[in-house]
Amino acid sequence: CCNQQKVKRGLWSPEEDEKLVNYMSHNGYGCWSEVPRKAGLQRCGKSCRLRWINYLRPDIRRGKFTPEEDKLIMNLHGMVGNRFEILQYG
Repeated sequence: CCNQQKVKRGLWSPEEDEKLVNYMSHNGYGCWSEVPRKAGLQRCGKSCRLRWINYLRPDIRRGKFTPEEDKLIMNLHGMVGNRFEILQYG
């Protein structure tokens, strides 16, 4: 998508993040290809989707795992080994 239109590439500015957060908090999920235009961004829809999912969603937890989470990870690793793709959807 980004190759077909003139869009901004590279690092996101705080102003762009704010525009995307404001748009998503008022409108929620929808058609990602329409988000840049409606939010006033010069980005492609894929870039907006990835920025939201990986960095800006309010439910993203950052920081260390809790002791309970560490224990769960160790137990699951004992059961499935290094096949972490099994764990991500379980």
